[in-house]
Amino acid sequence: MTPDSSSTLDEQALLADIAALRGRCADTRELYREVCALLFFRYGVTPTANKLYSLVRKGSMSTPADVLNRFWQDLRERTRVKIDHPDLPDVVKQVAAEAVLTIWHSASEASATELAALRAEARHQAHEAEIARDQAVAEAEAARQAVASTQVQLEAVRAQLAESGDALAAERQAHAATEARLQEVRRQLDEASNQLASVKTELGVEIERARERADAADTRAQAHEKRALREIDQERTARQKSEQQLDSLRGQLATAKSELKDAAVQHAGVISALRTELDLALQRAEAIASQQQAMANELAESRASLQDALRRAERAEAEVEVTRRLVDGLKKTPTARAAPRAKR
Repeated sequence: MTPDSSSTLDEQALLADIAALRGRCADTRELYREVCALLFFRYGVTPTANKLYSLVRKGSMSTPADVLNRFWQDLRERTRVKIDHPDLPDVVKQVAAEAVLTIWHSASEASATELAALRAEARHQAHEAEIARDQAVAEAEAARQAVASTQVQLEAVRAQLAESGDALAAERQAHAATEARLQEVRRQLDEASNQLASVKTELGVEIERARERADAADTRAQAHEKRALREIDQERTARQKSEQQLDSLRGQLATAKSELKDAAVQHAGVISALRTELDLALQRAEAIASQQQAMANELAESRASLQDALRRAERAEAEVEVTRRLVDGLKKTPTARAAPRAKR
């Protein structure tokens, strides 16, 4: 402990004791007297009038001076030792008085030494208390800073939570928008599926109609072929009357058969082409699920192909009809030739 710190502690303790004396002593002179005793006996300071007045600051300057004089007189009276014994000589009385005074001074010095030790111990304890106080203040400051840092971190966490809440709300809105778009896409897919089913139904009806038309054309072609064969048989019987006519008719018949076979082959090719086109149309119908526009175009192409096939079938029927007319013409021609011969 430094001298400055010790003097500071003594000054603070002295002021505290004087403040306590102010509360107990209402009289000014009594207060000055108690302060004198306090300075001299407790703090080992020789009191002066100026010192007393600077500490108490009550009354006039003569009051601390009077009190101080009275204090020194009382002190001298107390320290003076008188031995009043009638049987002792004056010299013995003087020696005894000096001895008692020496003992009293020794006791006073011992008390002062003990008082100084107590004061040093009190100063040391006060210094330790001050160090503890400083440590407590430092710890309190550190705790305050930690609390402030924690508060800052808490505010940061609150800000992050607020930002996370905003981000979560935005994510929920985005999810809701995505869900709405998904529902719209699903609705569009359902509409496309319904349209595809409708188109498949229509295409199936068209294909079925085309098959019916192809079967009808095949039936008509077979009927034409049977009728042509019957007519050929009839023509063969008629040509037996004349060998020339028979040979001629055989040649014409062979030609007619060849033409009929060509027509049958051509008709079979037309039917096969129609069936192939129908299979292609079915394949194109399956591809319509991914490309609706392409499906419509292929459907138009299929319809055009079917129309073309029908036209070819009708053309084949017309060719069969022409063939039949040719056969009729051939039948009429031998009859016409035979008539002139009969006239001859």
